[in-house]
Amino acid sequence: MFTNKNQEEVEKPREHCAVFGVTCDDETYSISRFLYLGLISQQHRGQESTGISVLKTGGSIVTYKDKGLVSKVLDDHVLSNIWGNVGIGHNRYATTGSQEFGSPDYMQPLHFKNNEIEFSLAFNGTIPNYAEIKQDLEDSGRIFVTNTDTEVVAQLIATIALKTKSWPEILKTASTSLDGSYSLLILNAQGAIYAIRDPLGFKPLCLGELHTEQRNYYIVSSESCGIDVLGGKLIRDVEPGEVVHLSHRKGLHSEIMVKSDRTALCQFEFVYFARPDSVVDGVSVAQVRRQLGINLAKKDPLLNDPKFKENAIVVPVPDSGRSVAVGYAYEANLPYVEGLMKNRYVWRTFIMPGQKRREAAVKEKLNPIKAFVEGKNVIILDDSIVRGTTTTKIINLIREAGAISVNVRISCPPVIRPCYMGIDFPTTSELIAGNFKERYGDDNYIEEIRKQIGADSLRYQTIEDLIAAIGKKRNQLCLACLTGEYPLKSVNKIIEMERAISSDRV
Repeated sequence: MFTNKNQEEVEKPREHCAVFGVTCDDETYSISRFLYLGLISQQHRGQESTGISVLKTGGSIVTYKDKGLVSKVLDDHVLSNIWGNVGIGHNRYATTGSQEFGSPDYMQPLHFKNNEIEFSLAFNGTIPNYAEIKQDLEDSGRIFVTNTDTEVVAQLIATIALKTKSWPEILKTASTSLDGSYSLLILNAQGAIYAIRDPLGFKPLCLGELHTEQRNYYIVSSESCGIDVLGGKLIRDVEPGEVVHLSHRKGLHSEIMVKSDRTALCQFEFVYFARPDSVVDGVSVAQVRRQLGINLAKKDPLLNDPKFKENAIVVPVPDSGRSVAVGYAYEANLPYVEGLMKNRYVWRTFIMPGQKRREAAVKEKLNPIKAFVEGKNVIILDDSIVRGTTTTKIINLIREAGAISVNVRISCPPVIRPCYMGIDFPTTSELIAGNFKERYGDDNYIEEIRKQIGADSLRYQTIEDLIAAIGKKRNQLCLACLTGEYPLKSVNKIIEMERAISSDRV
């Protein structure tokens, strides 16, 4: 989700969230507990705030949201007081330090109600052209409470609804204006859930069903693990550009709103974001990560040295490094060792605001097991190097624990450009690979990164091997942060504006 502090300043994308929805054909049954389970299974996608919207008997939408983890916000007291057989939920993953993000107005689901329409919206994504849309809406008299693209989407939908009451038509019209990456759910006052995925399919979104002797349920979730936790069956993914109508009375109905010649599923879903037990667009996340590890081992020259191998161990950086390390250890025929102990009460660090907070969090989060790493050639497997600070700290911790050498293997290719589609990657100058590539050139920058982070050796995944491991075609994935080639027109427009501003300053 984009935010801005004023009309001239557009901050970088800050979020990667989870959406979840359930509809049940028993109007006396409350699905609040299902929403809780679906959201807690996707807690990894957002830890700042959580919330649910439920259509209660009688036709009004009740929304509850607050800062904190799912288990804290949606406790038994809250769930026992929210009844309804249709509902949606949201986990938020914003990283800004601004105080405005403590306001309920910035949490989701966003409950919108005026004298014409009522609905609740759960949104995962970023709309780079939201400022233009917002200006058009303000010119037509719309008043905004927040500086988020989520509210812009809601106001756009409400404005279109003045001309038609058909929700498919409303959403189809809205999608022609939204040039961005998104998966979103809408709960309307008639008891329907609409699930929408952007035309390029950046964000994952899937459908499931659960049938018992008493009831039938339809489920929509960012990841398939949200369906699994309910004991449901994964039906399929929502197609890029598709809107799906989930109704406990009419079942599932869908249509393609916008057809694109290509797709752009975010490769980082497989490298880092998604849970390993999830299946994204028909591809097992765990299997991809294992194959990424196999790829690295197959091309690792260190493994040709018998003296090195006889004293080598493979150590994952938990948690996303585990599947990769399993694949690497298998292919290399080396011991897989849990040499880093993780404090599970400290969340992901690469996306934390503030350099000092990130650095301190590394020691809070990870501690090497000296008995395992002392006197060993340690090969550590991690998903990515963004700024380089976290990797440097990890290397120092392992070396201080007595390792002979520390060798870094990264399952993702070098991240050289910022993301405008919803991941909190910093500017090129703050990205160690982007910065060093510009300073040292294509042939030398990885060696300079190795020196900077203090590793004895460093190897990255190649883009070709990443694509092969995922099993998609190149034009089915978004690789923008790895190549600098952005699939959205609005992003390229922003980049051109930034270059022009930079040129004027020079």
